[in-house]
Formats: sequence, C-alpha cells, structure tokens
Amino acid sequence: MPASGRCSRRTSTDIVPSVPPQVTTGLEGVTAVVLTHRRPRLAGELVRALIAREGFRPDQVLVVVNREGGLDDPALEAAVRVERLATNTGPAGGFRAGLVLAFEDPATEWAYLCEDDVGLLELPTPRVEALLQRVGSVEGKTVGAVVAYGRRFDHRGHAANVMPRPGDPALVPVDVGAWGATLVHRRVVEMGVLPDPGWFFGFEDFDFFSRVRSVGLDVLLDSASARAVAATQTSHGRADVMAEDRPIDADEPWRAYYLARNFFHLARAHGSPRWLGWHLAYSARRLQLASSNAERVATLHGLFDGLRARRGPHPRYLRTTGERAPTPE
Repeated sequence: MPASGRCSRRTSTDIVPSVPPQVTTGLEGVTAVVLTHRRPRLAGELVRALIAREGFRPDQVLVVVNREGGLDDPALEAAVRVERLATNTGPAGGFRAGLVLAFEDPATEWAYLCEDDVGLLELPTPRVEALLQRVGSVEGKTVGAVVAYGRRFDHRGHAANVMPRPGDPALVPVDVGAWGATLVHRRVVEMGVLPDPGWFFGFEDFDFFSRVRSVGLDVLLDSASARAVAATQTSHGRADVMAEDRPIDADEPWRAYYLARNFFHLARAHGSPRWLGWHLAYSARRLQLASSNAERVATLHGLFDGLRARRGPHPRYLRTTGERAPTPE
C-alpha cells in the first residue's frame, strides 16, 4: 500500500519475513546499500523500512558501517549483509566501498544508495520498483543514476534546486544531486566512475554525479520524489524535519570546514575561476550569518585549506554525535 511520510518506529519483532528465494519480484537485480556512521537507530529504522515497505529481501541489503555504528538490532544485523570499514572514510569512501561490493555480484544491475537518515524525509514509499519501471521506459538516454532531489549549476557555480511541476516528465535531467536515496546503474562503475574518498565530506556527491555525466551517462531526477521532499531542500526545512532525531547543521559547525574547503576542488574539477570568486563572496556572507564562533573558525580554516588544495578528513572536524535519543511517546 503506497504511503508517504517518515518511517514508523519498529522493533525486531516487526521485521517482515523475507521473500522466498524462488519468488521473483520487481527488485531482482537491485542491491540496497545503506551507509551509516554513529546512527544505529536511524540505520535500523531505514533497513526495516527497506524490507517492510520497499520489499527488499534481507539478503539484498548491504549495510556499510563507516567504522563506528551498525544497526540497533543484532538480529536484524545478522539477517543482512554488513561491511565494517576500519576507518571513517566519509560518504565518499563509504559509498565507494558499497558500490564495489554491490556490483561484485554479477546479478546486481542497480545499487540503491541510501544515507542512514533518509528515512526522516517524506519520500514516497514503496518507491523503488515503480521507479525502475519508469527508468526502463526512458528513450534516447543512457541512464547512469536517478536521484531523489537534484540541482543544476548556474554561471556562478550555485547549484539551484530543481523542482519539477505537475505535468513535467516523470524523470528530468539534472547536473548533480545529493546521495539521499539514489539508484546507480552497474555501467557507472564499469566505466570507472566511483566516489573519490579524497573529498571525504562536502560536495563529494556533486563531484561523483558530475563525473557520471562526463562519461556520457545521464543523471535523472525522480520528479515525484523531488516534489514530495520540496519543503526539506532548504536548511530551515531540513532542520524542521531532522532536529528531533539528529543534530542539524547549526549543531555541527565542523561541516562548515568541508563546505568551504571542498568547493575549491569542485570549481577546479568541474567549474571555472569565476566560481571561486563567487565562493569567496558567499563565504563572506556565511561568516556574517554563522550561528557560532566555531562555525566561523571552521569556515575560515576551510577556505585556507581549500586554497592549499588540502584533501581528506581533518581530525579537528569530525562528527561527534550521530543521532539523538528517541523522544518518549
């Protein structure tokens, strides 16, 4: 039964039994890849939703743990495939590992990449099977990825949110998107495109999707999902949805370091010197609007390291709290 909204709280006893192996579903050939770091409750809720609502069998779910975390239920964790990375490699390294592992299985045609907090958004569900059918009907395009929320660059390097209107095609081309809940086709990896762990965090998704397009593959936006999450595509909108369950951007000033630093990499790889001029102007405004002195320091440090082309994680700027304790009902 189609539904929209956040995943409900579930326990291990609520897990829907797996589909018998002999039954063929519309999800054959898909591996769901859940990347998590310090968010066992949110990751557990998402995995339960993938099984109960989307229809994945537990053996079709791969959980990549960026060093710390896992799932909140040992029985659930034992039922799915879990890959624990020795170090926190950020979204770039984590999804890189997930894509490689997913496509080691020759039967896997698509990887469904999910961030561990994506269950907090208002994505339609079930979604994946119908989305695959829509992708299969696309003509004249070689699809590399389908994102749930996408953006297009303007001349300044600003990535404007794309909001399809009712009546627009079910799938529309975009330049980039966030990881969110994204389908990636096997051909992307076979053509040598993988997330670059040197980015660690911040615009690493934009870099990946830009490189998908650079090899001649299309990045498409799922219009229905984009409209469903439209209210969350601003910082205030995301805060309204996520603040109860996980720290928001204002609570994590470390994020500002990577956003300031990695835009230099983005402009050099996929933009122009003009992008850097606009980035410095935007950064000055962000310094004025920063919610804390720690955010200002992180931004300045990021700008300095961006000029120096520093890459990888910085030990001063890492997540300390992944999720909040659930509010008693």
